[in-house]
This record gives sequence, C-alpha cells and structure tokens, in this order.
Amino acid sequence: MPRSCSAAHMMQKSTIRVAGIAAAVGLLAGGALSAAALTSGSSPTETIKLIAQSVSPRDNDAAYRGHGMRGGMASMVSSEFDYLVDMIPHHQEAIDNAQLLIEHSNREQMREFGASIVETQSAEIEQMEAWLAERYPGQDTRSDYEPMMGDLSELRGDELDQEFLQTMIPHHKMAVKMSQQLVRGSLAENEDVVPFAENIRDVQRNEIRQMRAWLADWFDIDSHHGGGMGMGRGSGSGKGGGPQMQAPTTQT
Repeated sequence: MPRSCSAAHMMQKSTIRVAGIAAAVGLLAGGALSAAALTSGSSPTETIKLIAQSVSPRDNDAAYRGHGMRGGMASMVSSEFDYLVDMIPHHQEAIDNAQLLIEHSNREQMREFGASIVETQSAEIEQMEAWLAERYPGQDTRSDYEPMMGDLSELRGDELDQEFLQTMIPHHKMAVKMSQQLVRGSLAENEDVVPFAENIRDVQRNEIRQMRAWLADWFDIDSHHGGGMGMGRGSGSGKGGGPQMQAPTTQT
C-alpha cells in the first residue's frame, strides 16, 4: 500500500475509534454530545480534549450520586445564613420519614428512634427559623434543597426499617459535613450557632453508629462498605432484637 494511502487508512481508523469514544461519552453525559458533532473538522487529539471538557466531574462520581440519594443539599457552606436556610428542609425531610417509623415500623427501637428524631429536629428547626427571622429579616430564606431519601411512604415493617436506615445514614452524613464546614471554616456570625452546629454534628454521628449497628444485626449489612446508601435489600431475616439505642445528649 502506498505511504499516502496507509496514512489515510490509519487516520480513518483513528477517527472511527474516537467516534466510538465520543458516542460512549455522549451516552454517559445524557446524550448532550454526538460523535459526528465532535469529530467533524477536529483532529483526534482535539476531539479527546472536547470530550474531556464536556463531562462534569460529578457525571462519573458514584459517591456523589449514591444509590439512595436523590439530589440533596450542596456540599459547601459559605455562610451562617446558608447553613440555616439549607439545614431546615434537610431536617424536615428527616422528620417526615421518621414519622413513618412511628406509624409503620414493627420494632420498638425504630419507633423510639423515629420519635427522637422528630422531637430533636423539630426543636432545632424552630430555633433556626427564629434566628433567621431575628438576624436576617427581609432576606429570601427559600432553599433549593432536593430530597435525598426518596419515597418511603409505601414501605412497612422490615422493608421500611432497612430502607430508612440505609438512606438516613448518608442523610445524616450530609448534616455532619455541613456542620463541620460551618465550625471549622469559622463561618458563624453569631457565637451561639457554633455549639448548635456542633451538637447536630455530634448527635448525628452517634446516630450513624447506631444505625450501622442495626443494619449489621438485623439485615447482615455492613454500611461501611456501601450498605448505607439505600435501594438495597439485606439478606438477613430482620427478626433480631438488635442493640438498644442510647438516647443522644442534647446540648442547650
């Protein structure tokens, strides 16, 4: 084969390979890109650069998407105001799902756990709303928060208990992370918000440990290795008594 034909043949094969990559990336990115659009008039190197630029880092971040997480609050806190505004709907989602435990769980430990979440986080919402009204009058306190836990309203018994635990663990982790960002970043404008955030962090860390223990004892699920992300169904019988929950100490 003449050298010119060989070079053309190699370029054609390279273009086909790049088109295949572009098509695959286009599918992963939700179809926003097409192989034809990317390869038309571009060298293979230029095309690869376009592909890399077109995909958000979050598109392939399984930890960000999770299994049971459907949106959720942003992972960055930039101010005390943002913390309060976003933590209110986050708490409300936990309260709504904890109420399902009170009504539909067959385990006394889970019903008590649900009642504890409702009581503690309802009081915290009242405090946060009072601070917003007093300290940030006239500001828009609407949040773009999206629910993280999905719809648990049709679940009962073991199914409800397991799905609640698996989705509440990452839900609690987010509250812990937000609280840590506020405290460690010295973002609080008022001194009393610091111990408030620290209490949320500490209480929910303890509750995460408790929920992991229940998942292991009742459903044979190790939530340290992906079992705490929801949408799974454990292989355990769900009949075990499980450990007794230690009520968290609430700071005032």
